[in-house]
Amino acid sequence: MKNIGQMWLQLKNYLALHLLVIAVLLAIALILAVSINYFSNFPSVKSTDQAVWGQFGDYFGGVLNPLLSFFALVGLMVTLRSQQSESKKSEERHDEALFDSRLFQLLALSHSAVSSVKFVRASVNQSTVAYEGHRAIAYALNRLQEEFFSNAGRGKGSEMYERLIPEFAKWKKHYWLAIASYIESMLFLVQYVVENAQGKDNMEFAMRAVFAQMSSAEKLLLFYVMIFSENQKSLFLAYFKMNISPARRMMI
Repeated sequence: MKNIGQMWLQLKNYLALHLLVIAVLLAIALILAVSINYFSNFPSVKSTDQAVWGQFGDYFGGVLNPLLSFFALVGLMVTLRSQQSESKKSEERHDEALFDSRLFQLLALSHSAVSSVKFVRASVNQSTVAYEGHRAIAYALNRLQEEFFSNAGRGKGSEMYERLIPEFAKWKKHYWLAIASYIESMLFLVQYVVENAQGKDNMEFAMRAVFAQMSSAEKLLLFYVMIFSENQKSLFLAYFKMNISPARRMMI
């Protein structure tokens, strides 16, 4: 069955490439067939009678004109269909170019967003330690895991998930304001790719480009935000249903 499909596709490609030649050959074959039919049934002696030539012209015109007109109509329809196909391909290329342009603009904005993240912590001896950019995101993740998730104890499945939700909510009260701009920009990026990428290959490339900008801590924190935020669960599920390989490595 697969071989038949491949043969049919090859035949369609061959016909598309040699359509004009095939049409010309068919027209010539029709003219020859009509000529042979005429001269095989009527004397082939050259006549000087205008009436005979008129009858000859009426015969050729009456037989060939409808056939050639039909082929002309078919050719016109094929041409229109080809133009529609090219127009559709042109629109798809334009959409892909627009998608890529916006994607990299959003990536540039996310880089600016992470640079603006900053935490200042006072140590025991009253000296202060500043965390900025990627280090600040890693610090926020570390606080989530050590100060809040560690309080949930041990559990399995949905039981553990229910224990972690209130701890995540407590963490957000302390740290979300500082990282909200960056995390929300990355969530918007993921949503943009999921909703606008054309095809699995383009989506996988776009997701690779997004996650290449993020550290392991940032990917893990984004993962936590997606599964513990009620308004982001739908995006999380939609993304993982795509079976995109970067999604499987999101927590790495």
